[in-house]
Amino acid sequence: MSGSHSEMDPQRDLIHLLQIRHELELALSFLHGVTIEQFEEDELRQHAVSMAVAQVGEHVKKLSKQFVSSQPEVAWKAIAGTRDWIVHDYGNLDFEEVYRSVTGEGPDIIGLVTRAIELIGIPDTAIGTSGAQALRDAPLI
Repeated sequence: MSGSHSEMDPQRDLIHLLQIRHELELALSFLHGVTIEQFEEDELRQHAVSMAVAQVGEHVKKLSKQFVSSQPEVAWKAIAGTRDWIVHDYGNLDFEEVYRSVTGEGPDIIGLVTRAIELIGIPDTAIGTSGAQALRDAPLI
């Protein structure tokens, strides 16, 4: 992942992890109650989910190399590669695969990312006590 930062910066990693979780939650919310068949016929939803997944990949590329290597149970390189697939080959996307990836793997990735966020911790001093509490209390899908 060429965009990865070499030195571990927990606050930078935290920002990207929060964005990864947010984008995955958005993608899942766009697919809530939607069948594969409905998704394949809905261009607006396809674009929304694809953009969210591309953003996940973009933020994965910005995680530090040390953080990525400390989380070998997550296929970070594959997630980042999905962003490239969406951005560079959008006209040939297999939306059934996009749907299955988001609905099948999204919740697990959210769980892993949430645990990583908890390990890093949200510092009260960086964003203020009320902001830190709001992030901790943010609902998960």
